[in-house]
Amino acid sequence: MLIDLKKIRASGKEEENFSFEYTPTENLVGLPDATISLIKINGTAYLTGRHSAYVEGEISYSITGSCTRCLGATTKDFVVDFNEGLDMNNLEGYKIKNDIIDLTKIVNDRIIMNEPVNFLCRENCKGICVNCGVNLNEESCKCK
Repeated sequence: MLIDLKKIRASGKEEENFSFEYTPTENLVGLPDATISLIKINGTAYLTGRHSAYVEGEISYSITGSCTRCLGATTKDFVVDFNEGLDMNNLEGYKIKNDIIDLTKIVNDRIIMNEPVNFLCRENCKGICVNCGVNLNEESCKCK
């Protein structure tokens, strides 16, 4: 997921669209037993100076895991927007190294920051009975 600013400059353009597919090497999701799908990134890189750029776009992916209320298997789709200014001399944040932007950390950070606190199979999930363990979405509890 590298964007070469030298190539953009050499083409005479001020901006360039990009599209990447990415399989993370680590599980970016902190939910128990959850996995993340292939991540798709689409966006545009803009030259803003000799050693600076701006990138914007969207990240699309799915998370598969267990509902936090009923423990049923579920998959949710996510689309996360991003926009970031980058500079070779930036002491904090994301940097440009050797006229190359590596989107990996930006993408990983956005996914981690947008992880849901509650991963629900549906918004009105009833959960499970704390006494007998029956899934209240599928049947009524017979506890007293």
